Amino acid sequence: MAPLHTISEWHRLGAPLFMKQPYYFPGCDLMITAKDALARSKANDFDRWVGGAHLSARERILKQVVVPVGRQSFSCKPGDTFFAIGSCFARNVEERLELSGAEVLSRKMNVRDLGDTGGRTLGIFNKYTPLSILQELQFAAGERPFPVEAFLPVRDGLFYDSQLRVNSGDATIDALSARRAEINTAFAQVFKADVVILTLGLIEAWYDHKTDLYLTEMPAPRLIAQEPDRFGFKCLSLDDCTRALQEIHGLLARHGKPGQKVIVTVSPVALGRTFSEDDIIVANMTSKSTLRVAAMEFADAHTGIDYFPSYETVMNSAPSLAWQEDRLHASDFIVGRIIGTFLERYGLVEATEAAMQNDGVAETAEQELISRLRRDVDKYKNRILALEKQLQQAKAGSDGMQAG
Repeated sequence: MAPLHTISEWHRLGAPLFMKQPYYFPGCDLMITAKDALARSKANDFDRWVGGAHLSARERILKQVVVPVGRQSFSCKPGDTFFAIGSCFARNVEERLELSGAEVLSRKMNVRDLGDTGGRTLGIFNKYTPLSILQELQFAAGERPFPVEAFLPVRDGLFYDSQLRVNSGDATIDALSARRAEINTAFAQVFKADVVILTLGLIEAWYDHKTDLYLTEMPAPRLIAQEPDRFGFKCLSLDDCTRALQEIHGLLARHGKPGQKVIVTVSPVALGRTFSEDDIIVANMTSKSTLRVAAMEFADAHTGIDYFPSYETVMNSAPSLAWQEDRLHASDFIVGRIIGTFLERYGLVEATEAAMQNDGVAETAEQELISRLRRDVDKYKNRILALEKQLQQAKAGSDGMQAG
């Protein structure tokens, strides 16, 4: 069959064509009656962009901060444990959840420090693509062995773990292998969590043909020059992302606790650099759009999986409040609003408390004040993260001296 865009009389084709991938939108694979469609729109309090009730998109966006409503299928309860895995936005989420009093297992990564030079203590565990998330869970579940070849050479007999960030620390094979065992144990906590939070970051992926693994980040240009046929690059397709998410679901079903729930979200944090031929703004939109559709299809396909609109929150709130100065990372202010809303909607705090947190910011003067406060909060939050890391390093050094 010819591609859809080459068919001049596409309007004459029957409806069944549009019920086959990839020409249909999530949730629209089953035809419903016109009467049912009208009834569904009438029952939806958020069905209008302009006009209608005060819940229109325009009215909510004019309040400067808006957290759209997702299709929620379950609630949480006090005492539930959480595990966040994915892009750097997962670190924002878990920090805010812990601040709210929740028990966040992904904050309890008892793993030795081999010289991590990143700015965030747990930043080395970021997983940016769905396939990177899947691989780490396969290692943790014991379903896939970790090949020693995945430790890539750096210099003078030192290597780094290609399944972590490149700044995760250089060490010998023996030291990296010992840490890798600790990492597998730490990530295995995901199977004990009541709620797993997946944050999908990007689709640009580097691949190691020798190990049959996707890398967390681009290998050093020196390594590419030394072994030009070893590494490859691709932009993951919608099918790649959907399949990876389906495999993650199967893995959690096999190893996770009974009744485990999943929240999937798309990170608003932008692509830092593109290796495609596109303008990075276009490449970033392609990445987020692909992940957004994959996330919705994933949530639609299974019970106990919800999509939470973090990405839409940042993109539709006032930029001066939603972004840090680099326009790359979401502000701590907006992350606080996202998590505050999540806690309320999922029954972890009183609705009245969350309502106070989520009032809009309508006045210009108030917005300017909050914008300045947002910049200060981001600045001091980054300093606190750096101090937290320094304290952990000092403690590790002290423990090492005592052990010696």
